[in-house]
Amino acid sequence: MKVWDYESAKGDKSIVMTKPSMAKYLISTIEFLDGDVVLEPCRGDCAFYDNFPINVEKEFCEINEGKDFLEYENEVDYVISNPPFVPRKLFWSFNQKAMKITRKKIYWLINLSSLNVFTTKRLKEMREQGWFINSMRIVNDKRWFGRYAFIEISKDNNNFVTFNTVTF
Repeated sequence: MKVWDYESAKGDKSIVMTKPSMAKYLISTIEFLDGDVVLEPCRGDCAFYDNFPINVEKEFCEINEGKDFLEYENEVDYVISNPPFVPRKLFWSFNQKAMKITRKKIYWLINLSSLNVFTTKRLKEMREQGWFINSMRIVNDKRWFGRYAFIEISKDNNNFVTFNTVTF
């Protein structure tokens, strides 16, 4: 796994850091209970982590600090991050790991092309494990090309994403 040097990599288009103001806004759309355990699996420059509310227990992983999310073992209530979405297989590995350790909800800030990770086969896998995509907020950042989606994945099935397998 590649370890990033964030300071020397500034300007590298393959590293997309979230603005703290965007993270703060997205976090404000989530209702946390006192004592909820919230994990930021790729803390980076702390845009999400530093904006978690004070009534929650904050945890983080950061490969640059020797804390690999894919090796994290504790259960948490929420996972929230702008995860690595290239290569796509890595993002799917992050989603699978999050489904194993999360009790309530998973939130990913991803570019719209990363939605391609959620194939029919993978949506079926999620459904079999009791996980569903329940909402999506489209967000813009003038620094980034294209649009981004803040998706909520939870064990509540409100039929936001439905699919049928059809072969042509």
